[in-house]
Amino acid sequence: VAPLTQQEVRTFDRAIKKCWVVDVGSSAAGVTVVLGMQMTPEGKVKPGSLRLISSKGGTQAATKTAFKAARRAILRCQKGGYNLPEEKFEYWKEIEMTFNPRQSSGLELED
Repeated sequence: VAPLTQQEVRTFDRAIKKCWVVDVGSSAAGVTVVLGMQMTPEGKVKPGSLRLISSKGGTQAATKTAFKAARRAILRCQKGGYNLPEEKFEYWKEIEMTFNPRQSSGLELED
């Protein structure tokens, strides 16, 4: 089975981006955070697996705010599970995702 296609990655990114709210006036708007998570075969985040891997820019408080916004977006948008191909579960059972409010795409899925 081949890895996720660019279209599958974009669909996943868009699903999360719908729920990601960045307050452009807050100090968190200048913080890039990388989150890691484990997924279930149903496309949901495994409880307790969502964590901050790294951050760049901003104070500790701004980083905490940026992490909470990213975490909220991931959990709020998962509803019945993200639309990810179950046959490719090996490729998305562990996900690292970058939330960068200064980039036009905003989100990046790490390989």
